[in-house]
Amino acid sequence: MKLTPDTISRITTITFDADDTLWDFEIGMWAALHQLRRYIIERADDIANVPSVEEMNATRRFLDDHPEFQEENLGALRREAIRRSAAAAGLSGPKIVEELFKLYVSARLENTTLFPETEPTLAILGERFQLGVITNADTQPSAMGLSSQFSFAVLADTEPFHKPDPRIFQHAASIGGYELGRSVHVGDSLVTDVAGANNAGATSVWLDRDGIGNGEMAVADHTIALLSELPELLGIG
Repeated sequence: MKLTPDTISRITTITFDADDTLWDFEIGMWAALHQLRRYIIERADDIANVPSVEEMNATRRFLDDHPEFQEENLGALRREAIRRSAAAAGLSGPKIVEELFKLYVSARLENTTLFPETEPTLAILGERFQLGVITNADTQPSAMGLSSQFSFAVLADTEPFHKPDPRIFQHAASIGGYELGRSVHVGDSLVTDVAGANNAGATSVWLDRDGIGNGEMAVADHTIALLSELPELLGIG
């Protein structure tokens, strides 16, 4: 649904993706992988076979599509990826895997930062709309210092479905007490955010930070380059 003065007047709720929408997940992830690799090298029996950070990330992405792990949550997938990377260097056992997992999570949070426009934009929008989070990730907004801006947060890591499945949007609407047809969802992924919002009946706003343009896989109702463009799109200011 396109946003017009008439349709904007009916909007009650704006939901956001989290990783790479509200905060810079990529920077945090790569920094954490580098720390993880250094830690493995310090303890490795076979330094020559310590995977590169690119190989570590490829292992994690491979597991996303592996049939054996389709029902696992993000924590389990990350632990398995770390187990495989550590095993290549001769490190094994649940104790070392858990130690490495905690190191990775801590380093990722420590190195992940909010985009500069996130908090000012949320402050403006929060004066008029209910705000929520719908994410396929496992980081609570409160872990990033966003504890009061959101009325609810739905994390796919704790749900039996994830974006673009419309059921996660329906679940969020049930928790937040709003109608999907009177909501806007904002995210950086055409595949999960835009397609998911479209399927669920919410207005979709694609955050295209890189300016790559709307593709054929899903067509957003609106496209923005920065979160700071949202207030104007929603008739504020």
